[in-house]
Amino acid sequence: MRRWLHEDALKPWQYRSWIFIRDPGFRTKAQRVLDLYDRTFEGTPLGEDEYVLSSDEKTSVQARCRCHPTLDPGKARAMRVNHEYDRGGALAYLAATTSTARRSSAGANPRPASFPS
Repeated sequence: MRRWLHEDALKPWQYRSWIFIRDPGFRTKAQRVLDLYDRTFEGTPLGEDEYVLSSDEKTSVQARCRCHPTLDPGKARAMRVNHEYDRGGALAYLAATTSTARRSSAGANPRPASFPS
């Protein structure tokens, strides 16, 4: 069976993913963000006392623990990720970073039991 699967062109345990950009205004939207990373806003350079701060929050992230370890990619082999996991509850994840200081801050806390779903 192992030799048969090795010789077969179909390898369902190996996968790659990609994104097709379908938004015709994507380049314009992305350029605004990229300009901020380049420390310019509407064509004007940011001053020394101005900062770009990026932040995000995920208020109900499902904490999942893989049952089996992920196998690193090897010679002519894609990374292998098993689909089985155990549930570990819900977390609130908050993150912030500044592109100029090259620092970031992140934290995850269990969701309070009294917090509505």
